[in-house]
Amino acid sequence: DRLALAIEEELSPLGEKVVERNRHRALEAYGLMEEHQGVVKEGVSRAFEGYERPEWIDLPFEDARLSAPAIHAAATSVEVRTGLWRIVRPVVDCERCNRCWWLCSTFCPDGAIHVGEDRRPEIDYEHCKGCLVCAAQCPPHAIEVVPESSFREQEQPWTKS
Repeated sequence: DRLALAIEEELSPLGEKVVERNRHRALEAYGLMEEHQGVVKEGVSRAFEGYERPEWIDLPFEDARLSAPAIHAAATSVEVRTGLWRIVRPVVDCERCNRCWWLCSTFCPDGAIHVGEDRRPEIDYEHCKGCLVCAAQCPPHAIEVVPESSFREQEQPWTKS
């Protein structure tokens, strides 16, 4: 039921035929896994307090802020306004954004997306080049692609004749 609901939520804008076809294929694949049921058993629930990392884990843990680039960090070119050549602009639809807090900002190759304390992404349009990697990586498709020309007309009314 959850799988069918997730497919409907994700694909409903594409029409009922697409939803139904994908729902059918996903449930068919789910059914094929039935023979493997019970192979992986659920572990016991553990409290976070007092948790110690197992000795066999030697992977370093990095906070997302360390992994994601930031245009305002040391050794970056904050003064170079690279957003000037953008022809399309990513715009976050806050209604659709599920505030995952890390995907769009981590995948932005220019570090032009900052996530605020409320977990909402804020795009630095002075440094966003419009590559749209953020839009491609956003699971709920909350980042829309809007032609830059429509914003320039609004921002610079004196250019209209």
